[in-house]
Amino acid sequence: MDIFSNCERCFLIVAVFCGLLLAVLMPPLMGADEPAHFARIYSLTQGRVSSIVVDNQAGNYVPEALKQFEDFWHPMVVDSTIKTNFSQIKKSMEIAASGANTEFINQCYQTLYSPLAYLPQSAGVLAAKIFTGSVYWLLLSAKLFLLAFYIAAGYFAIKITPVFKWVFLLVLLMPTSLSLGASVSADGVVIALCALFFAFVFRYAFDESSKMDKKAVVLFSLFTIALALIKQSFLISLFVFFIPAHKFGSLKSYLSKLALILLPGAISAVLWSMYCRGWFVPLNGSNPFEQAGFILAHPFTYLLTILKTVKFCFVMWIYMAIGVLGWNNVFLFPPVYVLYIIAFILNLVFKTSAERASTSLFQKCVLGGLFLINFLFIATELYLSWTPPYFTKLIMFIQGRYLIPVLIPLLALLGFIFVSSRDRSRKIDIVTLGIIAVTYLNTFLSVFVLYYF
Repeated sequence: MDIFSNCERCFLIVAVFCGLLLAVLMPPLMGADEPAHFARIYSLTQGRVSSIVVDNQAGNYVPEALKQFEDFWHPMVVDSTIKTNFSQIKKSMEIAASGANTEFINQCYQTLYSPLAYLPQSAGVLAAKIFTGSVYWLLLSAKLFLLAFYIAAGYFAIKITPVFKWVFLLVLLMPTSLSLGASVSADGVVIALCALFFAFVFRYAFDESSKMDKKAVVLFSLFTIALALIKQSFLISLFVFFIPAHKFGSLKSYLSKLALILLPGAISAVLWSMYCRGWFVPLNGSNPFEQAGFILAHPFTYLLTILKTVKFCFVMWIYMAIGVLGWNNVFLFPPVYVLYIIAFILNLVFKTSAERASTSLFQKCVLGGLFLINFLFIATELYLSWTPPYFTKLIMFIQGRYLIPVLIPLLALLGFIFVSSRDRSRKIDIVTLGIIAVTYLNTFLSVFVLYYF
């Protein structure tokens, strides 16, 4: 079979090869917030769903070997001039999580993520525990299990969606996306799950044979529950409104099915928030209640802060979403970012389809409006929990990777608006794969130079 005629197969080949290299080449705990993620995962494998607060830090007691392992690699986190090599990696393999001694590890805001956000990673740790106690191999196994989930979800997302297959591929293969999928971060889970969710949304929106029957309602209900429990992403499930109303049947059926889809997720979000509220520790001197009051009292001032943040950080967010790895210190060459943007433009503009042309104004408003709502939610959440009170200059803690889960609907909106009458799919597919190849050559070179050379 011609590789270019099967988008999901292209994704599978690239994701497996490049994902495995990223999982192995990235030194331990060099992914963003990876120490806290891994400590949370290990706590879950011990059956400790709840966290505790010690000295104004939320976390849990884990084998002291995890703290030794973190301390072993911590110098590379704070000083990018420090390099590693195979001998050092081999030495870290000797640190084993054995014995009764435990130590408290701060798990930061990762304590607020439900166990569902770490299900693949926890399975990887439990599987590795059967054979070894080495913290290094437990961590690597967690990475590989998440990578397997990420690749499987991405493969079926591309296979299921009737439109924008190559846009899905490009989003899922952005170095930032794939590196998160090859780490132990909860971001890898939510990106993969969102891609699968949007694939089903497009399928039920455009495939005339797909009706919103009972099975579909159950499917989307499970999605909303999962999204609500993974990084509190319930608002993403509102994109179900993109599916035309006539797919649900009568008006009564439409309203009842929407309620059955959305209410379980909303209830799950509320219940989990109530369950874990005692573990929340404000950061950077923030005061959520005081800052919420400030927003309500000065909405236009806060909106101006949002606009200033977008203006100042927009280009940085694009770079970070496409390919800034590690602790935001592994960069690509600037022309590579431009090439990747060109790949998106080519696949959005010069690939036409009847389904895209028939999109209604309401559907376009759903895509654009809900993207803005989700963005405002992310910004406000970070403002309330990370920013000092009355700070109105910039919300500096928004990172490009936070926007990846809702990037597909934004790109789909652009694709629905800017449609060319010429279809040059085959040539564009070849160019796209060439850009991906160049991007990952640069990615591996950057990782090698920063961490090993």
